[in-house]
Amino acid sequence: MADPTEPATTAGQRFLINVIGLAGIVYGGLAIVYYLLGFGALSFAAAPYRWLQLEGLVRYVPPLIVFVVCFVIVWAVERRAARSAGR
Repeated sequence: MADPTEPATTAGQRFLINVIGLAGIVYGGLAIVYYLLGFGALSFAAAPYRWLQLEGLVRYVPPLIVFVVCFVIVWAVERRAARSAGR
């Protein structure tokens, strides 16, 4: 019988990954969907960017930056966890 392997991440790391991923989805992905569809129920996702008063395609840049940065951070945390588990 094979030995069970230890999980690559701890509970704290998984929580951090989930919170950062959720922030990326809500304030990145849903904000982009709000700008594309104009669905009023998603206006909370674009609220942090209203003070910028951007118009046209430029209004997609801040949510896209948030989306990409959050997922790069999540990727880095997961990679670090996998590397530390492989010692």
